[in-house]
Amino acid sequence: MENMNFQVNLQGIIDLLSNHLYSDPGVFIRELLQNGVDAITARRRLGHLYEEKVTVELFPSSHTLSFQDNGAGLTLHEIEQFLARIGSTTKKDDLDAADDYIGHFGVGLLACFVVSDEIILITRSAADGDSLEWRGKPDGTYAVKKLKQQVPVGTTIYLKAKAEYEEYFQYDTLRDLLTRYGQFLQTPIYLTEGRHEERINEAMSPWTLDREGALDYIEHSAYYKAMDVIPLRSAIGGVEGVAYILPYAVSLQDEKRHQVYLKNMLLSDKMPTILPPWAFFVNGILNADSLRPTASRESVQENDLFFLVRDELGNCIKQHLIGLSETDPELLKRIILIHYASLKAMAVEDEELYELVIRYLNFETSYGEMTMSDILSGHSDILVTTTLDEFRQIARVARSQGMMVINGGYVHDFELVRKLPDVSEETSVSVLDILTIANRFERLEREEHKALEPFLDLADALLERFQCRCSVRWFEPADIPALYTINEEVNLFKLADDSEREANALFASIVQVIRQELYEEPYARLCFNYNNPIVRKAAASGDAELQKVCIELFYTQSLLMGNHSMNAEELRLMNESLLHFMNRGLDEASGGER
Repeated sequence: MENMNFQVNLQGIIDLLSNHLYSDPGVFIRELLQNGVDAITARRRLGHLYEEKVTVELFPSSHTLSFQDNGAGLTLHEIEQFLARIGSTTKKDDLDAADDYIGHFGVGLLACFVVSDEIILITRSAADGDSLEWRGKPDGTYAVKKLKQQVPVGTTIYLKAKAEYEEYFQYDTLRDLLTRYGQFLQTPIYLTEGRHEERINEAMSPWTLDREGALDYIEHSAYYKAMDVIPLRSAIGGVEGVAYILPYAVSLQDEKRHQVYLKNMLLSDKMPTILPPWAFFVNGILNADSLRPTASRESVQENDLFFLVRDELGNCIKQHLIGLSETDPELLKRIILIHYASLKAMAVEDEELYELVIRYLNFETSYGEMTMSDILSGHSDILVTTTLDEFRQIARVARSQGMMVINGGYVHDFELVRKLPDVSEETSVSVLDILTIANRFERLEREEHKALEPFLDLADALLERFQCRCSVRWFEPADIPALYTINEEVNLFKLADDSEREANALFASIVQVIRQELYEEPYARLCFNYNNPIVRKAAASGDAELQKVCIELFYTQSLLMGNHSMNAEELRLMNESLLHFMNRGLDEASGGER
C-alpha cells in the first residue's frame, strides 16, 4: 500500500471547515447523510432493485461510529477523483442531466476531520467488483488498498472521536443530529447500538400533509398552536412548503427562523431571507429542489432564481390572506389584531400588503374608533391631522360639522391614510390645517359680523400677548363657546416666549435670536361660536369690563377643553376671571337678600 498526498493544503481546509464554513461540528452527520443518500440515488439510477438503507452504528466503549449506505459505492478511479481532489464530485457530469443529488461540492467527507483524526472508508462499487479501503489523515496523507474479502455493495465510513468531540458520538446526540437533518429523507435511516435498533425518519414532512395534519405537526414539534397554515408552492424553483401564522405578536427586528430543506435534507432552521421581509408573522418550513446551496450547505445562493422564488412564495401568502377575507374574515381580523403594529409598519412600505390589510385596520376618527372599511363606506372626503394634539383640539367639533377627521398622530397612521387614494380612487385625502379649521364653519351675515367687530377688536387686543387672534363663526355643538387651535410652529413660539420670560439674561438673549429668525410671527386662533347663547350675550353687552372678563374666561376655558398646557399668566387670567364672576354673583345675591 502506497502513501499519497491530497492535492491541497488539507490542514488549512480543515481549519476553514471547522472555524469558518460550518457553524456546528455536528454537520459531519449531515455530510455523511448527504453522501449516503446521493450514493443510493446513483445506484437507483443504474436500475438496481434493492432495499435502500442507511445505518449508523455506535460503539460507545471506543467512541467510534460507522456510517453505512448500500448505494453505488466507489471505484478506485472515483476515489482518486473524488476523495483525493477536493472540490471534485462524482455527480458533476450529471448535474445538467438530472439534478436529483443533494451535494455539489465534493468536500463533505472532509467535515469528518473536524471530529476525528482519521477517516476509514470501506467501499465496493456497483459497477466494479473490487472491495477497497481508503484511509485519510488530517496531515494530508491517505492510502488506498484492495481488500481480499468482498464486502457488500455500498460504502461504510468509520470514525473515532477526537477527545474534545466525544459528545458527538453519544447515542442521544447522534439521534438528535440524524433526526434534525434526515427526518424527512425518503431513504430509511437506522441508528443502532448493540442489539438496539431505531428507525429515525418515519415522520411525514409537513408540506405533504393536509391542513389538519400540518397544524398538528407544528403543535407537537414546536409547541405552539398556529392560527392557520398556508401552503407554499414555487414552480420555477421546485419549492413546496408551509407557512404557519404565528399566534403571538413578533417584532420586525426579531430574527426569522424559517426552516429550509434541500431535497428533503435540512439546510438551515434559521434562514430569514427565504420569505419576503413583510412576511414576519409566519414561520416557514420549505423544501427546495432547484435552489443552489452555498459551499457550507447551510443556506442557498441568493441569485436571480432565489429572488423570483421568494416573490412567488410571498404571493402564496398574500393570496391566502385574500382568500381568508372571503372565506373566513373573522380569522383574518384576529390575525391582523395580533400582528397589528408590525403589519402597519410593513404596509407603509409594501403596496400589495397595504392594499390587503388597510381596510381591516382601525383608526381614531372624529366619529370614534372605526375600521378603514367603515370609514370608506360612509365618507369620500377625508381629513387627517398630523399630530395627536391637533386631533384632540377639533375632534368633537369636526363630528358636529359632519367632517371625517382621522387622527394621524399615531405611528404610521398619517402615512397609511395619505395612501388611501391609491386603493380607493373615489376617496380624497387632505391634510387638515388646524389653524384654518374655522374657515369650514358657517359664516355670519354681513350685518351680524359688522356688529361684532368691536367685540373681536377687544378680544384681539386682550389676547395679543398670548399670540392669539380671534374670529367668530356659527358651528356645532352649541355648548362649546370657543374653539382654540394651535399648530406645532405656534406652540414652539409660545414655548420660546415663556422661556424668555423665565430664563436668565443669557438664555433670554439666545431665545430672542431664535424668535427673530422666524420670518413672520405665527398666531394661534380662537374662534367664538355664535351658536352659543353666552357668547351672543357677551358680544351684545354694552359693559366693556364685563366683555373683557368674558373673553378671558372663554380663552382659558378653550385651553382646558383642548388639553393645552397653560403658563403662569394664563392660569392667573383664568383664576381672576372666575373670581370676578363669583364675586359678581355673590354681590347680587347679597343685594337681593337686603
